[in-house]
Amino acid sequence: MLYLLFLTYAILGAGVKYIDDAFDKKIFSKPMAIAVTPFLSIIGAYSMIIDPVSATILLAVLCGVLLKGKIDNIAFALGFILVIIFAILAGAQFLILPLIILTAAAILDEVGNDYIDGKKDVLNMKNPLHVFAKYFLGQRWVMKTAIIYLVILNLVPLFFLLAMILFDYAYLSVNAYSHVKEKMTSATTMGKVIGTVGYIFK
Repeated sequence: MLYLLFLTYAILGAGVKYIDDAFDKKIFSKPMAIAVTPFLSIIGAYSMIIDPVSATILLAVLCGVLLKGKIDNIAFALGFILVIIFAILAGAQFLILPLIILTAAAILDEVGNDYIDGKKDVLNMKNPLHVFAKYFLGQRWVMKTAIIYLVILNLVPLFFLLAMILFDYAYLSVNAYSHVKEKMTSATTMGKVIGTVGYIFK
């Protein structure tokens, strides 16, 4: 049953990015994003209920985005409320010390990712430090490094590092698809504009 978390973490990572880009970039359908939110909430709550370590990791992620002000649309707010309600009603258990460490790491991931997003135009990809910073911060490795630290302390099984990697890379996969779709939409719009202008001056 625990290995089902690989699937649920991947679904959650992809779902979170789908909702994010539906509202922030308007790449995907907002009604669809709202419609899938309850299902993602059930999956998230289930992932928290079946294991205290999983509950701790996912609550840390929720706390990180909440404290960083990233719960900024109706779908995220609804999902956050539903997950917390489901988890509390089902009696999900948490590990206090790992929760504190992982929440701090989740906040740093959000800060680091925002920093890299703002520095894309000035990063020198010939500089190894810039390449490392872009990868490490852009792909949210602060929290995964914190999980590795907890694995070394024997507080968290290595299994959950793999689950978190699946979460993040499912998130990044949707992000990559979003970029491709955004470029295709822009190219189509530009083509229509050029076609219209050409028709006018024909």
